[in-house]
Amino acid sequence: MKKVKIFQIFLGSLSILGWSLAVYALLLFGEARPDRAVGYFLSKGASVRLTWDPTITLRLEYVIWSCAAISLINLAFNFYVAHHSRMGYWFNIPLLLLTSTAAGLYLKFFV
Repeated sequence: MKKVKIFQIFLGSLSILGWSLAVYALLLFGEARPDRAVGYFLSKGASVRLTWDPTITLRLEYVIWSCAAISLINLAFNFYVAHHSRMGYWFNIPLLLLTSTAAGLYLKFFV
């Protein structure tokens, strides 16, 4: 197997792992925060959750920072591969790094 093909498989695997963690974080997000539009929900007669679940919120923060770490490793590997072969840069890696870092900082400082 050629070296570039192995690099592509490794980068693809890291990307899939990172985006899978991002989707898992989105699934956790609904349980890790209270409902925001309390007045609207109460006026419509819906049940409203007013409390945080600290264990799920902490798990969400760990998942998001893990996603950012995987993206950073993937970005560094993609940078190395792009400079040493003819394979180009992958756009999804910096996008995932940016979103996961922003979400992690939001959870760390605003929640």
